[in-house]
Amino acid sequence: MQRLHSIVGILLFTAVTQAALAQGNEKRKTVLDGVFTAAQAERGKEAYATHCSTCHMEDLGGLSAPALKGEQFIDNWREDSVRSLFTFIRTQMPQRAAGSLEEKMYVDILAHILSVNMFPSGPNELSADALGSIDLVGKDGPAPIPKFALIALVGCLARADGEEWKLDNASAPARTRQEKPAAGEVKASAGKPLGTGTFRLVYLDSLRPGFLPESHVGHKLHAQGYLLSNEKGEGLSVTFLESVAATCAK
Repeated sequence: MQRLHSIVGILLFTAVTQAALAQGNEKRKTVLDGVFTAAQAERGKEAYATHCSTCHMEDLGGLSAPALKGEQFIDNWREDSVRSLFTFIRTQMPQRAAGSLEEKMYVDILAHILSVNMFPSGPNELSADALGSIDLVGKDGPAPIPKFALIALVGCLARADGEEWKLDNASAPARTRQEKPAAGEVKASAGKPLGTGTFRLVYLDSLRPGFLPESHVGHKLHAQGYLLSNEKGEGLSVTFLESVAATCAK
């Protein structure tokens, strides 16, 4: 009987492990995968006409507000989850009555915006719960984050040439929507894995008084700022920098 219990335990453990691995390896969806239905986009078109078209125009081309279609619009939001765009719409729109619509109506309006930007419809409606697991990408799929976008990453502080500083072993950058992290993000960065990137750090003198880079050499840092890219390589126009660990051991 004890042996039977052991075998059952092993089988259960194996099943759970395989399920966890499968879930961890599951490919994230993108807006190219048909994440909304045509009917939902049509509902969103009606809601958009009522609540959004006065400022953004019926064709989403923008008038007294930015356009909600086209390359510039996509660049503003791509390489991020659809939730970021949804959160902005839900909390900022309509302009004179921000947050006044039902959540489902905001989701429908988002489906309409995706449809007008020529992303395909699919068999299932877009839901608020799914937004965080869907990435907004361009028509050619995932691409590098565009220059001058706000990003967040972790890395190891080191001296660069001359008086400059850099982050070595930097993680892949993630888009963010604010110059400074929200509560809890810095603490969470302590457990984030390092990577293989290198980012030059510029405008360190704009940081809060009292941050002395010399005191943090070799530390693991949480960094936020604007992505730079030129002949010198990738860089970060720093808006926030804080140590999250006194060592940089991987």
